[in-house]
Amino acid sequence: MQLRVDLHVHSAASGDGCSTIEDIIAAARAKGLDGVAITDHDVQLSAQSAMEASARHSFIVIPGVEVSTDAGHLLVLLPRREFRRGLPFMEAVDQSASDGSAVVIPHPTDPISHGVGEPAVRSASPRRVALETLNASTLTRYNRSAARLAESLSLPRAGGSDAHLAKAVGDAWTDIDIGSDAPSPEAVSSAILMGRISPSGRRTSKLVSLETVLRRTVRKGSER
Repeated sequence: MQLRVDLHVHSAASGDGCSTIEDIIAAARAKGLDGVAITDHDVQLSAQSAMEASARHSFIVIPGVEVSTDAGHLLVLLPRREFRRGLPFMEAVDQSASDGSAVVIPHPTDPISHGVGEPAVRSASPRRVALETLNASTLTRYNRSAARLAESLSLPRAGGSDAHLAKAVGDAWTDIDIGSDAPSPEAVSSAILMGRISPSGRRTSKLVSLETVLRRTVRKGSER
């Protein structure tokens, strides 16, 4: 069975996110997705909350986190522990691998978005990591350089919107082959670990990107 899952989505639990999980699910379903991973910045959606949201909406909701390591950002899906900000990059990778969590290195060659850079990717490549080679919020040249890096290291390629506003969810996603398994966060994580994935989609429009910036500004102003 093939699933379409956006593996990189931020909710209002991220300091720069603007949408509820309910709005995110509605937007994802409208774009034909089967699931989303909620990967807020250094804030984890609990497994219980993800399961409850999945049950309410009959939709796959994967708990995850975007960890701020000392080298840059790292996506951990189905995390089994808490990760502190500034954790050494390889320590976060090794802990996730030992826990059996799926790891995706997002926007790896994009310095603007806290990509970890090529040396860090090479150091992590012996682990079962995937590279995000299609990020809907990242400049095309950085997506291309990420794809070249993934090819040179024979790493699985993932896609994600990196949405901070529901409208952008599903602009990019990952096609995931879960085989004969029933659709679930665990089946998605297992397929990522086995490399049965490929990226699809496009970059988010400039209009939606501008709306995201404006909504962030309004939110920050209201929180002062």
